[in-house]
Formats: sequence, C-alpha cells, structure tokens
Amino acid sequence: MDEHESADRREIVKDVPKDRSKPWMSSGRSMYREPAERLPFDLFSYAREGGYCLDEKHYLASITMASAAVELILNRDRRLRALPNYGQGRHAWENLNNTTLRTARDNGLPTDALLSAGDDLESKTPIAFVELRNKVAHGEIGHLVNTLSDYDPHAAELAAEQDRKMRAFVSEWFNTAPDVQEGHIRGNRWPDLR
Repeated sequence: MDEHESADRREIVKDVPKDRSKPWMSSGRSMYREPAERLPFDLFSYAREGGYCLDEKHYLASITMASAAVELILNRDRRLRALPNYGQGRHAWENLNNTTLRTARDNGLPTDALLSAGDDLESKTPIAFVELRNKVAHGEIGHLVNTLSDYDPHAAELAAEQDRKMRAFVSEWFNTAPDVQEGHIRGNRWPDLR
C-alpha cells in the first residue's frame, strides 16, 4: 500500500456517515462513494484525471482538471439551473468566478471548501482557487514553469491545494446536492443528459 492509499483509507473511514442509507462520498483521493452511479461520468473523469496528473507532476493539467470539475457542478446543479437568468451567459455557461460562486453559496453549494485563509467571495479580487484557474487558463504561468521541463517546487504545492479544494467541494456537493440525494442523477448521467 502506497502513501496515498493509506491516507485515502484513513480519509474514507473518517468520512463515513452514521446514516449509511443516504448517498455519500469521501473527500479522499479515491473519492469513494456510495452509490457510485450517482456521480456523473464527466465529473468523475475530471476529478480522476486531476489526481492522475498531480501524481505524474503534470501540474498545469491538474489545476485545469480541478477547476473544470468545480465549474461543471456550477453549470449542472439543478438549484442553480433553476434560477432566472442563470446559464444565460456566453454559450449558456457560467464561468468560474466570485460572482458565480456567491450565487452558488447563496443557493446551498459548499463554496467554503474552495476558500483559502483571507479569501473573500464578496471582494472583486478573485479567491485563490479562481485566480490560479484564471492564470493557467490565460497562459500566465511564469510562476509555475522555469524551463521547458522544470517546474518551480511551488507549482506542486499550488496544484495539490487546487486538487484538495476540488475534492472537498465535490464530495460536500455529492453529500448534500438534491441531484444526488434525491436520485436525479442515475446511471452516472446528469438528468438533462440522459
């Protein structure tokens, strides 16, 4: 058993709810969940690939996958999709930013999982999770790459933190979202994509 597996097993044991009749998910590396078919394939893929990229030291890809997993939930969760004018942006997609996260928070999504110390969703300054996503998405990566093959040691820490926050957000969403808890997501498919 490697270091990640051992830590993940401890995380799963810690996360197991008292009421096992409800769907639940661990925030550990495996993101163990019951029932597994309540997690959409696309969301699972982003989370899984983000972890694999982190393991392989593909930090830009890990940051991108973690950010995409969060943004996917923000655009598929039924509580947000039901809001007037939500999803009316460019290409009927809401971007990952403080404004969207405030709306998500106000409608019961676990945005606190994405916050670092000193972050403020009410600020015009993007929270650290969004700021790192934006820098990678827009090619501002000088702080992550020193040469063509040499990443700054700080890049590993940033990518690991982005991945940890994503896993915490996704697992808390899974553990509380009506889409999951009420069985709207079945067969690993979002209700509107079946």
